[in-house]
Amino acid sequence: MIGGSLRHTLTRSCAVLVCAAGVPALTLILIHALYGVPLSAFRPVLNDEVAYWHQASTFAHAGFRGGYYTLAEATNPSGFTPFGPHGPGFAVLYGAFGAVFGWHRHSTVLLNLLVIAAAAWVWTALARASTARLLVGGLALVTFWHVLFWAPTGMQESLHHAGAIALAALFASALNGTASRAVTIAGWIMIGVLSFVRPSWVVVLPAWAWVASRRARPAVVVATVLGSIIVAALIVAAYSRTTAPFATGFFFLRALNLSSAWGAIVENVTFNLQRTVMLDEYQALEILHRVQYWCFFAAITALAAAAYRKRRTRSDDASPHLLVSAFVMSGALALMLLLYTLTNWAEHRVLSAFLLFGTMLCVAAPGRAPVALVLVLVVSNVFSANVFLASFADDHRDRFVWDRRGVYALEETLARRVAYRADRPRWCNTLLTSQYPPYMIAVPAGIGLSVVREPDQLHLPPRSRYLLLDEPARAAMEASLHLDAIASLPYGTLYRNLDAACQ
Repeated sequence: MIGGSLRHTLTRSCAVLVCAAGVPALTLILIHALYGVPLSAFRPVLNDEVAYWHQASTFAHAGFRGGYYTLAEATNPSGFTPFGPHGPGFAVLYGAFGAVFGWHRHSTVLLNLLVIAAAAWVWTALARASTARLLVGGLALVTFWHVLFWAPTGMQESLHHAGAIALAALFASALNGTASRAVTIAGWIMIGVLSFVRPSWVVVLPAWAWVASRRARPAVVVATVLGSIIVAALIVAAYSRTTAPFATGFFFLRALNLSSAWGAIVENVTFNLQRTVMLDEYQALEILHRVQYWCFFAAITALAAAAYRKRRTRSDDASPHLLVSAFVMSGALALMLLLYTLTNWAEHRVLSAFLLFGTMLCVAAPGRAPVALVLVLVVSNVFSANVFLASFADDHRDRFVWDRRGVYALEETLARRVAYRADRPRWCNTLLTSQYPPYMIAVPAGIGLSVVREPDQLHLPPRSRYLLLDEPARAAMEASLHLDAIASLPYGTLYRNLDAACQ
């Protein structure tokens, strides 16, 4: 008896460990095996992840008092935050960690692994799953290539993957009838925060409203759902006021504020549907995700319909879990097709979190059919492991194997020339640049980065205290600039802007 109890405890502990530590451990193993370097070798490479990294660094160092992060010096309407076109959410969440524990070059990846592990642990605690199902959940996580692909980057995706896992846990707890008031409140807060970071999460609000109130009177349920829709609209409005504008702007913001006619939305849907079948435009991992998403969504919708018809005669009714999964996945897909533009990786980055949400909620759902569907997804991932490994090895090499001389050169150039000063206005702590190489991580924390790709989009003279311009950008602004050259770099010349009100 004691031996059986001990064996059960050990088995369950191992299952929890696989869930919580599987993705971080496998990520570290892949980095070391493929590149022979530790996690600390990481650097952000893509423009967005360099911007995310630097904004988090600035928030860790200066809070909301740092310089501006904009395109062509166009600031957000609120004037409250200095952050860029993707809003302040990600920078604040990750930067808050840096304010307490310090901010380093590999901090984003470390945080990615921590939030995924924490979310998986929450799922094991709230889902109330059997040991066998915990093992299925762990297997689903360590073979969910879209999580592993984005974990060793500086992009937002790992935060949203962690959010999907944690939300699946909250929904499972609520649907199983074990949710406390604290869990209900946590669900509202988490969905609200995630929606402010990336507004596609607003599709989850009505689902949570229904789940949280479904045992109440019908009038209360309707009122709660309608209230969630109003909250969703307010979150999107707040997001639009705190994101730095740019020339074209996000299509969904233009559409929602009626600046785009219905004809433009129809054209956008037509374009997206055409792109969906243009497989030669995408990488293999993106195509894998698309096939998995559509097939999983179709299967889960069919299972939800079947379970709903049989719900009165079965004790293991999985229809609420399946209906929520189908609703959330369909809502995210509809918003993507209607209000987003399916450029490369965009669909994969946004929708992979919703596929993960549906997967983890199915693992916790009653009955065998949802788990069988998840196992089919796991098998598809196992058989496509070569696709994932090839993408991982090629796409992340520049993040872990790179020449550090560019960073050192910029650090030496900026030392004693460019420094954050808390007593100065934001523009006096901003550097306007026409180039955006990965070496920009060497710019001191607190100094904002405003990028100008097309000089004719910039209102002259610039307001930024410092400028890093290549020759074409410098020549395009020649007549309107009064500059003091500080230093020359391979990708431009560093100037002090004498027209800035910072003397």
